[in-house]
This record gives sequence, structure tokens and C-alpha cells, in this order.
Amino acid sequence: MKLQHAAITIVWILAILFGLYSGPWSKKSISGTSREIIHDENFHMHDPLHENGKVSMAGQFHLELISQKDGKHRLWVSNAFRQEMDPAGFHGVLKIESPDGITHSYPFERVGREKELVAHSHPLKGQLWLTIDAMLGESIPFHNVKFFWDHGSELVEYDTPLGLDSMLPVPLDNPLTDEKVKLGRELFFDNLLSADGTVSCATCHRPDYAYAEPLPLSKGISGRTGRRNAPTVLNSAYLQSLQWDGGSPSLEKQIVQPLFNHVEMGLENEQSLISRLEPKYGDRFLKMFGGPTSLNTVTQAISCFERTLLSGNSNFDRFEAGDREAISVSAQRGRVLFFGKARCGNCHIPPLFTDHKFHHLGVSWKDETTGDLGRYEVTGAKKDLGAFKTPSLRDATLTGPYMHDGSIATLGGVLELYNRGGHDTPRRDALLKPLDLSSEEIDDLLSFLKTLEGQKTGIANLTPKVMPNRNNIP
Repeated sequence: MKLQHAAITIVWILAILFGLYSGPWSKKSISGTSREIIHDENFHMHDPLHENGKVSMAGQFHLELISQKDGKHRLWVSNAFRQEMDPAGFHGVLKIESPDGITHSYPFERVGREKELVAHSHPLKGQLWLTIDAMLGESIPFHNVKFFWDHGSELVEYDTPLGLDSMLPVPLDNPLTDEKVKLGRELFFDNLLSADGTVSCATCHRPDYAYAEPLPLSKGISGRTGRRNAPTVLNSAYLQSLQWDGGSPSLEKQIVQPLFNHVEMGLENEQSLISRLEPKYGDRFLKMFGGPTSLNTVTQAISCFERTLLSGNSNFDRFEAGDREAISVSAQRGRVLFFGKARCGNCHIPPLFTDHKFHHLGVSWKDETTGDLGRYEVTGAKKDLGAFKTPSLRDATLTGPYMHDGSIATLGGVLELYNRGGHDTPRRDALLKPLDLSSEEIDDLLSFLKTLEGQKTGIANLTPKVMPNRNNIP
């Protein structure tokens, strides 16, 4: 048995060395460039293998997608070393949500003997999230792999950090400008937004804690305590829904909720907000928006600022981009565990390390009539009772305590919960199973999570790069 284990270890080491020295991450391929790391300008982490492609990770595998305005979608699958795989045994669909909220599914089919998979949808227009749900054979799942595409007349990109999509999702009716971002920043830190002048957005979203806070539950005006832990605002521009229950579909709509919540900022109505802000900011709102201060313009300014709060260029991003020394040996073992035995990557999917879905872990669960019912409060669907959104793990080492109620103090405690298979409740998510991780493996996972700490900056260049429309591909 020992000889068998030794043989397996040797095979893995040889495979890693082969990929390092002969694959697209070889030293030869990154030497001689003026840039320290290869950065895929189209999406994140990797140079695409095909012109105009976007690359996303699914465990140890990579999916590369090209989406065209006429509804043709081409997909390739590659292994951990970016070597394209024969898609025999691949079966899956491309999902596209229409503006009316209906999701349409389109099957992928293999083209002849090529490694390319193709799906055909209706013609596309505007900003869309495209989702791939598939299996390769019977054991390799690609669930909820996301790609953001802009099929407008022009594609706008920003200088975003390594690891994040340079095509930042920005609403067409609220474009980013330096002036709006500066105004939004001042409002974000201004206590005038609360009824008693003691609370700002930054009270619960503190820069020194990666725009989260160190308290289990947030506190609002008059010391009132909320019922949920404050999530980070970093990279929220890329999220498809906000809040633990996904109750807000956009940053603009999310900002409204705390303003008028009696526990948080406690304002009575829109007029009370305007009367507090107009003397200080009225002239600037008039200049920027062409009208007086309003709830709409306030939320637009703050959301512009929040969209520039990004965290990327982490050690993980540099490692994935080709810098083989960016993370420690322990973190590399943790990376293999994360996407393998520990099964973290099933829900915490790069680049944001979330699947944008909602899961019931049994944390603080009581019954169907008491306590926090989570996603159910938004949808009314029984399947959503006690389910909460998968949080991003970027900068997770800085945003404790953890879970929707802040009930777990450390990441080690979170890993112990998952190692046990979650809390034993009737509604526990089927994905949760005991992991049988050793203490050394948990230490390696913690080392890997440390590599997700990124450089937290605003967008380096707010002047958008208007690109030729890459979606009109022959």
C-alpha cells in the first residue's frame, strides 16, 4: 500500500512539472514580456486560447466561451494545464435569463470531430449573464459557471485588477463618471444619511475590514441591533443580487433598504433624506444630474462609488496567471483540496468565489415559523426556507465573523462546520456531506484562503476603454 501511495505521488509530481515546463504556463512562455504576469484583458486570470474568448474556472477545469450577437455560442473545455480536452461525454446547456425574468436553456452539441461545442440561442442584445450547467461524463460537474457579456453597440472596459472581468457590469442609465464617484464616496461616509446623524454606510462597511465589519450583527441608529452580519461591498458590482437573501437585484435598489429601515438609518421618507442632504450637496446634484437632490440621484451616486470598490490581483490571481511562486506549498495543497476533496469549489466558484445561489446550512435554524427564514422571505418558496446566499471568499480572511448571523468567529470554525457536513437539520442542502478532513488539511485550506486577499483599490482608470464590438465574430 505504501508503494502504491508513493507511485501515485510521483505521478502527480511529474504531471505538475510537465504542465509547468511544457504548457501555456511554462517559464518560456512568460519570459521576455515587459509585464510580470500574463493578464487576460477579456475576462480573468488567463489568456484565452481562442480570439475573443472568455475563460472561467470550474474546479480544476477551465471553460472558454465566445458568445455572438446572432445567438451562436462556442465553448471549449480544458484541463488544469489549459490543454483542450475532447468533449466526448459532455452534455449540458447554456442558460440565458430574459428581461422578463424567464430563463431559456439551449443545449450544447459537438461539431463533427472538433473540440468545439456549439449552442444556438435567440439573438442577444444588451448586458447579459450567460450560465453553463453541464456534466463531462458522469463525474465532472460544471454547475452555474457564469460569463458576463455586453452585446450593446459598444463594449466598455475599465482598468480592473487582475482576476476580475474588465467588462465591469454598469447600468446603461447610470454610467460611471469621476464626479459621481467622488460624490458617492462622500455620501458613503456621511452620517447625514441617518435620522440621528450617527450612522453612515461606512459604519457597517469599514475599509479597514475589507468593507465589512468585525461585529456579528450590525448596529444602526440609537444602538439598535440588526439581525444579520454586514457583508463586504468589495466586488459587489459583479453580483447578480445583493443582501443575504438576494432581495435587491442591483446596487441602486439595495441602497434604498437601509436608508428607511428603522433599525439601520431610520429615515422616515424620501423628503427627510432630501432635507438633510440638499443644503450640503444640492448644487452638486444639480450640476451632475441636471435636477434637484432625489432618492434616485442619491442611490445612483453611492452605487457609482461602490462599483469602483474592487479587490483583485491577489496571490491566487497571480498564481493562476502563471506565477508559480505566488503561493506557498501549503496553499497549493489547499488549492487542490478546495477544488477537490473539500468540495468548496462546488459553490465558491472563481472569479468571485460564489455560485450566486442560496443554500441551507442549518446555521441558527429553528423552525419554519421563527427566526430568520432567509431567501424564503423574498420568494415565498418552501425550498428557500433558511437558505442564504453563497458569499464571495475574496478577502474572507478579513471579514469575520462569518455566516449570515455572524455566529462563527473564525474561518477555522467555518471549515469545521463544513467538515462535519453542516448542521443536522431536515432542510440541510444536499451538497453538504462530511468531508473527513484532517487538521493538516484544514490548515492547508486556511493557507489557500489567505491567498484570496487582494489589492483593494478603486478602478485605476475611470475613463472607459471603448472597444470595437468583438461580438461580431465571423
